[in-house]
Amino acid sequence: MRKILISIVVVLCAALVVACSNSKSEKKAVELQNDNDTANVEGVDTLADFEYDENTYEINGITFHIYEASDGDEEYESSASLTLPVPNGDKVLEKILRQVLRDDIDINDIQGYLDKTYAPEAAPAAQSGDEEEEEIKASTIWRIEPVLVLDKYLVMEVVDGYMDQFMAHHDILQSTIVFDRTTGDIMTRDDMFDEDADWLKIARKFRESANEDLGEFDGSDFADPDGFLIDEVFNRGDFYFNDDSLFFVYGPYEINYAFGFDVKMGVSKEWIKPYMNKEDYLYKYWFRNK
Repeated sequence: MRKILISIVVVLCAALVVACSNSKSEKKAVELQNDNDTANVEGVDTLADFEYDENTYEINGITFHIYEASDGDEEYESSASLTLPVPNGDKVLEKILRQVLRDDIDINDIQGYLDKTYAPEAAPAAQSGDEEEEEIKASTIWRIEPVLVLDKYLVMEVVDGYMDQFMAHHDILQSTIVFDRTTGDIMTRDDMFDEDADWLKIARKFRESANEDLGEFDGSDFADPDGFLIDEVFNRGDFYFNDDSLFFVYGPYEINYAFGFDVKMGVSKEWIKPYMNKEDYLYKYWFRNK
């Protein structure tokens, strides 16, 4: 998880637009993969009687449904758009669903929760003698959507936060989460690389993939440019992968030279193979289970 504090409304809005459109276009292009590993779990009745409509579709064996709501405020709109897996009796998908949603949501009544949460509120009646106070208004955004659906892994993105009209408070939480479709567990990159790997060489390779967006890395501003680059690449942001490459993804202002927009860095599995931990799940997924 990562937290981004943004001080200018215009910049934040631009960041949200990018997150919803161009900068995510590659990530939204769902790639169907085959690794011959499929989930095999006993089911429950949760959402088994789900009604299908135009907001429901299937990707690589998972049914998704789009839940939407808005308070209708033209100037300071608060809205939600959640594209979520429908368990259809699958306990693993139910586990994944609970992990991407807020704790107080009944997964059997997601739309009802949104309708209640984002219902327009009537303005309070003015009291005689009361001094008028300027109301603090804020726009909120809550978005969840699939990034990639592999046979064994599911990648979801969550964006949740707000901004107010005084440009004083802006708080956006943006996360890219990799789930194991056989267990529902969240995957990490903690042990992805060998302990003796050339961390600086790997960091430079990832950073070079973003040169078109960020320009070449200039370490002249830092006392320890190599250490800064390693920290920036490996200790910030999130990750995901497909059958060919590993990607590191960062939100606005999360890395140097990224002024209010998302950044994605990627390296092919063949290039990175010599530096990987051969006992880690990603190495096994790429090179042993095919």
